[in-house]
Amino acid sequence: MGEFQQPSSGSDAELRRLTLYADAQERRVSELQKTVAELENALASRVVIERAIGMLAERFDLSVAQAFELLRSAARTSRRQVRSLAEEITELRGVTPGEIADARRRGQSA
Repeated sequence: MGEFQQPSSGSDAELRRLTLYADAQERRVSELQKTVAELENALASRVVIERAIGMLAERFDLSVAQAFELLRSAARTSRRQVRSLAEEITELRGVTPGEIADARRRGQSA
């Protein structure tokens, strides 16, 4: 029968080093996955906001800058996130949310 051999202290040190390295890599992968999720969310927000800006520009014959300002102003006044209001605009299509109509009236009276 073979005799069991104790690992040498060099092997123990190598195992600890590799374990620490693997733990560090796992943390890094987790951080990168979080960053990717944040970037995907930001990209999705940008897409819906740009789409809503285009719809507002077309609907009210505005420049892109004016449509963005209208969206931003309406969101701020109604204490909503720009993305949330943009999603409503894109989902409702032909219906103008009340916050946009109100911001438009305020902008025309200024």
